[in-house]
Amino acid sequence: MILGAVLVHSGMKRVIPLLSEQIMKEDGSKKNNCERNAGNRMLPQIWREHPKLKLIVLEDGLASNGPHIKLLQEQDMRYLLGAKPGDHKFLFEYVESSSETTMLETVDSDGMQYQYRYLNQLPLNKSHSDLMVNFLECWETDPNGKRQRFSWVTDLKITARNVEKIMRAGRARWKVENETFNTLKNQGYHFEHNFGHGKKFLASVFSNLMMLAFLIDQVQALCCQLFQQAQEKAERPRYFWHKVRTRFDEWLLPDWEILYGSIAYGIEAQVPKIPGINSS
Repeated sequence: MILGAVLVHSGMKRVIPLLSEQIMKEDGSKKNNCERNAGNRMLPQIWREHPKLKLIVLEDGLASNGPHIKLLQEQDMRYLLGAKPGDHKFLFEYVESSSETTMLETVDSDGMQYQYRYLNQLPLNKSHSDLMVNFLECWETDPNGKRQRFSWVTDLKITARNVEKIMRAGRARWKVENETFNTLKNQGYHFEHNFGHGKKFLASVFSNLMMLAFLIDQVQALCCQLFQQAQEKAERPRYFWHKVRTRFDEWLLPDWEILYGSIAYGIEAQVPKIPGINSS
């Protein structure tokens, strides 16, 4: 298995992989590894590789615990973490009993109704009463009456002016799930939720190469106009990668411009593939 960190920017149309970490035992360890331990290893690496990035870390309810939040603070990272009532009984009871809780209701242009409840500076739990967090809860009701509930803890101060932005940032974790992991699984990268490591390291190497290829593709998709035109011409990512593979089978490709131009505009390589020559 592999744990990945990605960057989401308000001006970006895509998410960009930052780093990946294998969920596997380290040398000398007897205990089974897990997502939490891999995440704790990955955060210092992200800070080391990107010390100037001002990051807001989005994670699910598994991360909203004292040791993990303190690790985020040590790396000077802001956070917005899921927090469910079943896992944070003390937190929700504190909110219910507080007289300082703020309630707010809004309706957007699509008819979606939002009810917010938030409170700043409350203890995370009994075990970490010195660790103060800010709490946000949101009930979302669509025009058909379907109702959903979401809740988070964060170190971002919550106000009436920014409560909607913080809520949408928390909901953006689905953008990561969909545009990263769903793409890797269903759009030509052949990634699986449980991508075993094999007897030694081969599968781990393959998964890291896959994440590296995905990073390069995302940079191309953001910055290379010819790549964008080729993808648009192919209509779907899966069709695009099929066209790439078939051209490697048929032609000796001198450069990437010819490869992408052949998909976007029908430009053909001048030299057919010669037996015994590796076109890669």
